[in-house]
Amino acid sequence: MRKAAFAMILCYSTLTAAVTVPQFFSRRDYPSAGGFVAIGDVTGSGIPDVVAVSIEYSISVLLGNGYGSFKAAVNTTTNWQSQVGATLADLNGDGKDDLVIGGSGAIGVLFSNGDGTFQQPVSYPANDSLSNAVVGDFNGDGTPDLLAAGNKGIWLFTGRGGGTFNPGVLTSAAPTGGIWIAVADFNGDGNLDVAVSAYSKGLWVLFGKGNGTFQTPVLLGNNAGAYIVAAATTRDGYTDIVVPGASIYFNNGKGSFYGPVSVPVSGEGVAVGDVNGDGLPDLASSQGCVAYGKGDAKFTAQKCYDVANTNGWYSVALAQLTTTAKTGYNDIITGLNRSVSVLVNEGDGAFVDGVWSPLSGSGNCGAAGAFDGAGSVDLAVPTTNGLTVLLGTGKAATPYTTGTTISISGPACPITADVNGDGIPDLLVGADGLGGVGVFLGNGNGTFSQASVIPFSAANNLVVGDFNHDGKLDVATSSNQLALGNGDGTFQAPVAILANPPDLGFNWIAAGDVNNDGWTDLLATQPEYCCAALYVLLNNQEGGFTLTTVNDSAGPDAIMLADLNGDGNLDAVVDEDGNATAHVYLGNGKGGFTSGQQNISYPFVDNLPAQIGDVNGDGIPDLLLPADGSIGIALGTGKGTFYPPFVVGAGPGLGQVLLQNLHGQSATAGVPDVGAPDNTGGVMVLLNLTP
Repeated sequence: MRKAAFAMILCYSTLTAAVTVPQFFSRRDYPSAGGFVAIGDVTGSGIPDVVAVSIEYSISVLLGNGYGSFKAAVNTTTNWQSQVGATLADLNGDGKDDLVIGGSGAIGVLFSNGDGTFQQPVSYPANDSLSNAVVGDFNGDGTPDLLAAGNKGIWLFTGRGGGTFNPGVLTSAAPTGGIWIAVADFNGDGNLDVAVSAYSKGLWVLFGKGNGTFQTPVLLGNNAGAYIVAAATTRDGYTDIVVPGASIYFNNGKGSFYGPVSVPVSGEGVAVGDVNGDGLPDLASSQGCVAYGKGDAKFTAQKCYDVANTNGWYSVALAQLTTTAKTGYNDIITGLNRSVSVLVNEGDGAFVDGVWSPLSGSGNCGAAGAFDGAGSVDLAVPTTNGLTVLLGTGKAATPYTTGTTISISGPACPITADVNGDGIPDLLVGADGLGGVGVFLGNGNGTFSQASVIPFSAANNLVVGDFNHDGKLDVATSSNQLALGNGDGTFQAPVAILANPPDLGFNWIAAGDVNNDGWTDLLATQPEYCCAALYVLLNNQEGGFTLTTVNDSAGPDAIMLADLNGDGNLDAVVDEDGNATAHVYLGNGKGGFTSGQQNISYPFVDNLPAQIGDVNGDGIPDLLLPADGSIGIALGTGKGTFYPPFVVGAGPGLGQVLLQNLHGQSATAGVPDVGAPDNTGGVMVLLNLTP
């Protein structure tokens, strides 16, 4: 089941050879300029690369390593605003694929420099706004030409050799308003034909005459759609036309089509190819969905794999990215808004992905602990029915079984702690139906008994610590309240942490001994719309706290504490709300923090709390930064700094990232799995397969 996991993370360009890179069984996500992808060899190495084109003057190239993963994007900023699409072909005969893109009033040809960058576009004019361009010999002279659709019709740019072309000529004025074209010899006469999709005019076929002109357009149907594909979808080998969604117009080999036949596949883009090695064409979409061909123009129901959740699923391509892959096991490359997601084929037509555990009505946070004493780590997740406990199985294929549900209304994110000192983890959770924070004592078998309700006026972010140094755990909230524990699961009446807190209060708090005096202190931030400051609340050992401020111009949000550089002092990682960055503060062991140590860019844009833990077994804390259905993993150097994050995929609606040993590995190995509760209805588990 896991045989293709080696392909996911074997190298990353910014990491040194001495760094152990963790191998998670997951798709890989890559931040990129845009959502229209093409696969080719832009360096001449013989290894497939990915080119992603934006409509906003930028191009990203992901250079392949032959193992199914890619180096970080190499970006080229151009003076060209493309329309849609990207086409790769070696136009000048140097063994490296060049790029062709449409634009307003012209076609642009960008020659590859061989290092992942492109030269500025050479422009070939046409009096029209042009969409995707295709390459082929349309006039029969043996030299590649360019063809593009525009508002006025079909434009031909005849080749002059050496990658140069003549200005565009309107070779067919109908259909007008074309948004996408696909070419093939549909009728078997040796001449290239063209299919044109036009939103308001339908789907058309123009049969080529072989001299650069076309016969009168033939209307196939009104369901035009965008991003059509010309490919054989059955054993007969005839080139059919696929409309994303998907509808297929089947070709009889002589240029007559029947259909459309509906094959539901979710996504704006579609690609055709064999992904399970049976010799039958399959359909793959830009949303990671696959419909497997059964022969006789029939397909299975779609099976979907999550791709990055970036609010735009534009294009998809199929290619064998792994040099050792068997023929017919194509991988899926999807072009998304600001991202490329890569699903590597496991070798049986399934794709490398996390393990999804369905949980109806789940939220995107949770609390982990050994609730049933069976040796595996369990998980408590808020749901529409209450707080549901998932019991770890220790098995990779099925990491959880569903346990008990604590029936409460409107549960928030829980935390776990042993508040009664019996060695069994307990749960604390704020809930609308409780009027405060409920305290549920663990029974040691995965079930819980309610011990008390702490009447906090607001139960936002919760932390526990022995704040009064009596050996019993207390509870504090970001609503500036503290409840001292009695050691039996009950608590004293809440009191204010600070008598005069900052205006607008706190947004997030974290607890730890930051001045090494043996007493638990607090760090806090304010709401994003308020004040750019990180607050340190030092325990005065008399039942109160002393407030100091660390300036932060970026607007801090969530806080995590850990010793990041091995000096024995707690450091802080703070989510900088609004600018997609995690900020590292190094502690001096006296309650002070030095800002500006390092800003770590998130993979995409949505900021969520970082998780700190060792995921590659080297004993050095690493950072996991969730955003947009992906997790950026920044490996620690041991000096309080981190390598730039590489990005693995998770569920589309993840929030909190939890580290758990879920598939039987030793808890002391330092290679925990990732459990990510997901508000789309489940928990995604990324298995850590690092040796």
